[in-house]
Amino acid sequence: MLRSFRPLCLLASLFMAAPALVLAQVPAAPVLQASVSGQTVSASWTAVPGATSYRVEAGVTPSAMLAGYEMGPLTSFSIAAPQGTYYLRVLARNASGVSASSNVVGVSVQSAVTPPPPPTGLAVNVNGSSVTFTAQLPNVPLTGLLLVAGAAPGAAQAVIPLAVSGQNTLPNVPPGVYYGRLVAVNAGGQSAPSNEVQIVVDAVTCAAPAVPTLSAQVNGVGVVLSWSAVSGAAGYRLTASMTPGGAPILSQNLPAGTTAVANPNTPPGTYYVRVSAANACGLQSTSPEITVTVTPPPPGSSPRTPNPPPGQQLPLPNREAVAQEIARAYPADLRNSCVDAGGNNTWLFRLVQRLRQEDSRWGLNWKRGRRGDLSQDIVTYNWGSEADEGTRQIYVIDVIVGHCGSNPGAFWLNQTGVGGADAIWTLQPYTQAGFPR
Repeated sequence: MLRSFRPLCLLASLFMAAPALVLAQVPAAPVLQASVSGQTVSASWTAVPGATSYRVEAGVTPSAMLAGYEMGPLTSFSIAAPQGTYYLRVLARNASGVSASSNVVGVSVQSAVTPPPPPTGLAVNVNGSSVTFTAQLPNVPLTGLLLVAGAAPGAAQAVIPLAVSGQNTLPNVPPGVYYGRLVAVNAGGQSAPSNEVQIVVDAVTCAAPAVPTLSAQVNGVGVVLSWSAVSGAAGYRLTASMTPGGAPILSQNLPAGTTAVANPNTPPGTYYVRVSAANACGLQSTSPEITVTVTPPPPGSSPRTPNPPPGQQLPLPNREAVAQEIARAYPADLRNSCVDAGGNNTWLFRLVQRLRQEDSRWGLNWKRGRRGDLSQDIVTYNWGSEADEGTRQIYVIDVIVGHCGSNPGAFWLNQTGVGGADAIWTLQPYTQAGFPR
């Protein structure tokens, strides 16, 4: 049976289709729950009215949160973690600010893998405000490398993730005297620390960089943002809002050699964009804000991007194995896939994202041709030569068995033409929820 829902309009990227809602007050605190299966930590939280995005934070004590994950509008996630005990909390955000913290949940991850030996021979080189660390890493597979540092020998006031490499450079380190050591991480947990080094960073006097000049070119749904190169810039940051001077919905760091970005498939809307140049001292200058307006082309005005080439009705691709794969990876999302019972379409969107990695013909379905009325358990496949959005030349596949029941499962059943489906291909709810094309 084809079911419906009202698609969420929570946006989390520059290229969204509708303005974000600006509220008069910060959102309420979410309620968090978490579980562990093997070495996978899964967390979900209540959707907060008025919230436009969420941030999950994790630490090794209930009060010391050392890592953060921006989740956009999603209300669940899963991540592989090494052996250890961790504490999670989640914050809700909208244009007016950030909520109070949710409840803090502790989880314990166990592994049969032995923690790695410590790195050896740690050495440091300071160049202005840039600090380079070199060390010999243990000759075993590693999943992470941490710099543990403080203002006194043996202190652990900061834990900074580094690339798993024998050499790492940290830019823009504030002046001061620090003491640091490296810790290697694998599925079994953390190693003992390496030898400790003293890090002396002198104060550097420098001026802020010049202000970059930002411009935009819009051609249909294609947008190119470009700016003037700034002498001495160590990098740029591109930010965008849905309201003038509003809270950023996108903050993208770019290397010093980058002076343009492009998106050929920008959803319609009006965006407020600025770019900042930063130098090696950490000082930055920001361009004046520009307005970028994208107007949608008429439906069906351009052909779809073939993948593979269109022109004939192909055999129905059977991707039941992919549906089972996503069900195993995100069981909590699958159980929470009934919008009528207070759930959401995250699992369905994850499946479409995975299918589109193989073939961009995959999409969602406006139920029985009613635009804005999304089928909750259906994916579609464009077999024709028409543009994707709005075409009826599609297969219709039911991908959830027992949907809205107590134990839904991954499914794969061709429903094309059953019950007068009159289905219409769409990707709009998927992109509006922040998922990539």
